[in-house]
Amino acid sequence: MSLRPRARIHLNHIAENWRTLQAAQPDGLTGAVIKADAYGHGLPQVAEVLHDAGCDHFFVAHSFEGESARRALGPNPVVYVLNGPGPYEEPLYREANLTPVVNSDHQFQTLVTWLQTGGKLKNGYALHFDTGMNRLGIPAGDAPKLAEAVEGMLPSLIMSHLACSEEHGNGMNAFQQERLSAISALFPDVPVSFANSGGVWLGQDYHHALTRPGIALYGGGMPPKDAKLLPGMTLEAPILQVRSIEAGESVGYGATWQSSEPHLLATLAIGYGDGFPRSASNKGFATIGTQRCPIVGRVSMDLITIDATSARNLARPGVFAQLIGLDAPLEEQASLAGTIGYELTTGLLPRVTRIYED
Repeated sequence: MSLRPRARIHLNHIAENWRTLQAAQPDGLTGAVIKADAYGHGLPQVAEVLHDAGCDHFFVAHSFEGESARRALGPNPVVYVLNGPGPYEEPLYREANLTPVVNSDHQFQTLVTWLQTGGKLKNGYALHFDTGMNRLGIPAGDAPKLAEAVEGMLPSLIMSHLACSEEHGNGMNAFQQERLSAISALFPDVPVSFANSGGVWLGQDYHHALTRPGIALYGGGMPPKDAKLLPGMTLEAPILQVRSIEAGESVGYGATWQSSEPHLLATLAIGYGDGFPRSASNKGFATIGTQRCPIVGRVSMDLITIDATSARNLARPGVFAQLIGLDAPLEEQASLAGTIGYELTTGLLPRVTRIYED
């Protein structure tokens, strides 16, 4: 038995989460964001299972991710590249049938050059407008002149991105929606995409023609209580050693945790060298069976120590403890480590072996 940490990827859960998101907005289409190796779950495998479930619109960040998606998906689904086209990438976009998302005047001029020199994009291109996030996108004030400039070469999609979608009462959501409505009115025959994972739960006004959930596909984010999402992965690490300590003894580098009474400790074969954050030191937890066992002492490069006293009858070398999964919810674990679920899953390194389950 390997003593490496492992991530069991539940492809059937990811497909079921996509169906749940599709059911939440029955009047439009549901895409899938599979950038960053499908948030650490494996881009080719996730793309294939979602396509089999009925998804035909996929979003990646970079063109090389788009190439990987195209190899997995075959010729027909639409693959959008969110970071946009580079000046010398036209052959790649054409050969891999990728759809560029244009985020700036510079990228628009790049696209015009492609088209004027005979380049052809099977699924067209998307225009991404910044409606208030001030991160990436064409300024909203440039929309009227751009609407004139694209006559004869209309985009296939108008996009924007919500900044505060997981805060349902935040006025920023309605502000951005109003801006996007004004922009989309300048492109009356072009479909609109606005909602990310959190936006799906904001309701029909935010759905438009195409939603593009990301973290929700993998069981993360902040869905409403009546929306049941399943974990996309179970992260586990084997116990290497079990030991008893007495009151007054310390654990780990810097002796940052000290026992006040006798404890049973278990040492797990995982650490920040595998991508599990050091910030979880003395804050996160693992489970053995269904028993929660707090992390004690610092997370080190290859090892984590947990207080296994509550799981005394189960803790033994070779048993795998769970750090993300049904018994260790992703967002709770992330919050304890002072981060978010996105970072936990995308940060897992190749030392964590992936096991694909369907």
